[in-house]
Amino acid sequence: MQAQQSYLDPELPAARRTELLLKEMTLEEKVGQMCQYVGEVSQGRASNVDEVAGYSLLLGEKVELIRSGRVGSFLKVPGALEANYLQQQAEQTRLKIPILIGTDAIHGHGMDLGSSTIFPSPISLAASFDVGLAQRVAEATAREMRATGFHWSFSPNVDVVRDPRWGRTGETFGEDPFLAGELGAAMVVGYQGRDFSAPTNVLACTKHLVAGGVPDNVFNGSAAELSERTLREFFLPPFERTVQAGVYTLMPAHNEVNGVPCHADERLLQHELRQQWGFQGFVISDWLDIERLHSVHHVAETRRDADRLAVVAGVDMHMHGGQFFENVVSQVREGTIPEARIDEAASKILFAKFQLGLFERRYADEAEIAKTVLAPPHRELALEGARKSLVLLKNEKNLLPLTGVKSVLVTGPDADDQSLLGDWARTQPDGNVTTILAGTRALAPSGVSVEHVPTGPIAAISDEQIAAAVAAARKVDVVVLAIGENSLRDNPVRTSGENVDRATLEPPGRQLELMRALAGAGKPIVVVLVNGAPIASEWMVEHAAALIEAWEPGMHGGTAVAEVLFGRYNPSGKLPMTVPRSTGHIKIFYNYRPSAYHRGKFRYSESAPLFEFGHGLSFTTFTYRDLRVPEQLTIGTPLQVEVEVENTGDRAGDEVVLLYLQDVYASVTRPVKELKGFQRVSLEPHQKQVVRFELPPEAFTLLDRDMKRTTEPGEFRLSVGARALERSVWLKRAGD
Repeated sequence: MQAQQSYLDPELPAARRTELLLKEMTLEEKVGQMCQYVGEVSQGRASNVDEVAGYSLLLGEKVELIRSGRVGSFLKVPGALEANYLQQQAEQTRLKIPILIGTDAIHGHGMDLGSSTIFPSPISLAASFDVGLAQRVAEATAREMRATGFHWSFSPNVDVVRDPRWGRTGETFGEDPFLAGELGAAMVVGYQGRDFSAPTNVLACTKHLVAGGVPDNVFNGSAAELSERTLREFFLPPFERTVQAGVYTLMPAHNEVNGVPCHADERLLQHELRQQWGFQGFVISDWLDIERLHSVHHVAETRRDADRLAVVAGVDMHMHGGQFFENVVSQVREGTIPEARIDEAASKILFAKFQLGLFERRYADEAEIAKTVLAPPHRELALEGARKSLVLLKNEKNLLPLTGVKSVLVTGPDADDQSLLGDWARTQPDGNVTTILAGTRALAPSGVSVEHVPTGPIAAISDEQIAAAVAAARKVDVVVLAIGENSLRDNPVRTSGENVDRATLEPPGRQLELMRALAGAGKPIVVVLVNGAPIASEWMVEHAAALIEAWEPGMHGGTAVAEVLFGRYNPSGKLPMTVPRSTGHIKIFYNYRPSAYHRGKFRYSESAPLFEFGHGLSFTTFTYRDLRVPEQLTIGTPLQVEVEVENTGDRAGDEVVLLYLQDVYASVTRPVKELKGFQRVSLEPHQKQVVRFELPPEAFTLLDRDMKRTTEPGEFRLSVGARALERSVWLKRAGD
């Protein structure tokens, strides 16, 4: 007689273990897997048994909920000891199902109350145009998460941003759907590996489906009104790309789209996501957004109705809190929620726990923490990311790199501040972070003095500080002014980040006033911008002798900035977002339709942006030659593209080669150009390299007037590089 199989047998496949466990579960235990709770109940990190005991008291009734099998997941858990305590409680339950612990590890494990490696924020990674870098950052983040008992990163955010006033811009990859999709897919692979079965893998979570980056009134979570064409051409593709990459969890958006809240959109979550794209994982609600179906969107008369709408629409797990469990169980018993939906949701969640190996490896190991978190290779990767993400926007008279100077003043609210860590990171120990001031002092050549006048924080620059900065500026050769934003998660006066949306794109507070005063000292000013979204000021751009867009470069951002200042690193980043001239120029993006500017300029302003998507200078020069494409191509055939790139300067450097495509004439209007490929190449002085692209047949498709995807014959124009070296290829039907 064959021995009875058990879901506790680690030799069985995860799918079979899920099937066996589901048969043993009550309805209440299944719904319990769909419930997530907040685990952060103290401001400190438990460090001994007594503190863990105190943590259990602070958790209160949640401990009993775990022990009764009514909790499947926690988020906002302070650290490893607390994570282990939660797992201990779960192991005492009838079925011993482990807790899935998630966190917003957006660019490093930054929400853990212990130290961790803080990498450049996603908008910074986007400026690197380096898919491999994004994947490696996610891999390192996953390792630090698993070492501390965490299994699930609420990342990547592939929202396409068309209004940079939105506070969450910094946690996205910018305005281009192709770039967002490629980097998002890379991070999915980095987090999850091949099938998220390795002990260093975590689950990825694509968010927020969909159109959070175009709120009608700028505020996070407000309505988005979009045509079906715009939605499908620009906002949905990055999500589909991450599904193709195998992402296992997905989060709907706070907002409603065309009158339907995303958390109640069955067409979006069932038809589009699962049936059309083939999504195999589970959907987690965003923070209290099921409740908002009743309290904000008013599509559910009661909270109970809201829970039913979300579950039936396709939401598998509730973030976070009570009532959901009772409401779902009772409605299943009444028949208003099909039990098959509960089985589907619970099975997806259980499969993840088996596949991650949590039944066998549920506890964090302190020895593993010590050798993994802040490991030297992770810190080196953080520095590499910071270097590659810096964008040199302006360099008047080749002021940079600074040579022949004897004295430098470093000032501004972001000069000696951890604001360069960005959102979704807590303040780190000072010794782990290199500020711009610290980096400049450490790397200044022998004989160069570095002065500092503190002027922060952003919201409280005083007259006395401005006067002191001007007095110091008169005595030095060059001023390095670090200004911008501060989105650091535990900063009480954040100026950007989640739920901190902006009414203007100018530097907040008195930062421009500070710069105007410094300009009066008559010394060249190098402006270093620290920000998660574009800063727009025509005056600032005009009066800065050099302008570095540092974004939120992470824990070693100050070193990377100093390396550029003194010529130890040649900047290579490109803008992943267009920088408008002013707030009044929004919405502006590079892939507009031909009619957008056919009337010319505004009455009192140019229509062109300050800096377009893809802009970025170098200390060397690159020349593009010999763009080679076939004259004709049969529809359905991949297109081979080659271009020669030469470093024509006297310094080694990286060039980001951007390939654009334009459908010249079509049955519906098409963007003036669309990014279809990008590659980073490293070239020594006077070195040449042939860069090759292969565009798949899908690159030439469009949605016709009936919203059906098709490929039309005709002329397609390809261009590469900032100087727009162009060639045309004619698409023809087979047999023509």
